[in-house]
Amino acid sequence: MKANKWKLFYSFIWIVFYLAVIDVMVNIIFQFPKEPEKTPPSFLEGYFEYGRSVEGKLDRMARRGNDQSAPILGYGWLENKRYESLPKKAGEGEVLVAVYGMSHIKILGKAIAKIDSKYVIRNITGPGVPPGWSFAAYRRDKTLHEAKVVILGIMTDNIAFISATSGATSYFDMSHPYTFPRYFVKNGLLKEIYPPFYTEEGFKAYLYNPIKWAEYRDWLEKNDKFYDAFLFKRSLTDRSALFRVLRRSYSQKIKEKIIGRIYTKDGFNIRSEEIVALHKIVETFAKEAQEEERLPIVYIVNTEGRGDHLYRALKPVLEAHNIPFLSTHIICPPDDPRVFRVMNSHFMPSKDTELAREMIKIIEGWEREGLRGVAHVEGGRKPTVAGVFSHKDE
Repeated sequence: MKANKWKLFYSFIWIVFYLAVIDVMVNIIFQFPKEPEKTPPSFLEGYFEYGRSVEGKLDRMARRGNDQSAPILGYGWLENKRYESLPKKAGEGEVLVAVYGMSHIKILGKAIAKIDSKYVIRNITGPGVPPGWSFAAYRRDKTLHEAKVVILGIMTDNIAFISATSGATSYFDMSHPYTFPRYFVKNGLLKEIYPPFYTEEGFKAYLYNPIKWAEYRDWLEKNDKFYDAFLFKRSLTDRSALFRVLRRSYSQKIKEKIIGRIYTKDGFNIRSEEIVALHKIVETFAKEAQEEERLPIVYIVNTEGRGDHLYRALKPVLEAHNIPFLSTHIICPPDDPRVFRVMNSHFMPSKDTELAREMIKIIEGWEREGLRGVAHVEGGRKPTVAGVFSHKDE
């Protein structure tokens, strides 16, 4: 009996030893580049790095001094010096269009300007940003320009992140540190909770100060549904390739669990906090823009494999408040992989052009006849593709 126990013990020791050797070898062979912006990592180098804690990733990105920090650190901040150089007024014969949201709407804006140069695009966008970010960007930016058309981009895959407050908690693999408010509805009113910083400089001031950073972690734990201490905090396990792989697997399970309460294969849970907030965000965006005599348009990006669930979730609020919109699900069927690029969730360029033409029709209809003109912009397609709802559409 004792002999068997010793055999098991020795076997365990050898297993641990070989795992340690494998771990060390993986760390050496697939070492992540110190400057990935100059030397892009290979697939396996990236794969074994993704599971590093959020703080571990931020430590690598945020070297002291803006000239030394990784470029990715500057993406997505609600206050950014880059915005100061964007167009503020339309010239003679031009139309200034301000767009807010994720990369899809940035691409759409470029396609609009390419089709007709009279459209000048003011582009306020960030990587994978949720509706809360887009709406906050619109509110912060609306007094800084004279655009007569404002477009809010919304995408199926990031609706759940309305209850997050940072790209670092929303996207564990990339850990973009940009921040945004968390919106929620209380007593029928749209409320917001702002993070303690929303600039790259503010982020660094917290990161480099252990006391402030501890306060920020406490704030995240109270206000961000996607915050998880095991994923966020740096630890000795960051040094282990095998532990990094396990942490990444855990992050995916946690994310799926949270999103599963909001979205399933049958569509969105319309009673969830996130969809209730989304409806109020869209309603408030349209109301504020119309009060300023601007044309508000909601750009609904139905992502690959997700059907038209986002369009269906938004339809009640669009219809109730007569809000102009463009939904991608007819021109770019979500179940047709041929309309999507392989490397990301973007549409093929020809489809972006087609969507841009539909968007131009909405704008031109409004220029001619106001919202009444928009209601008839169907481009030979079903009324639910673009425009606004009218009683005849029901």
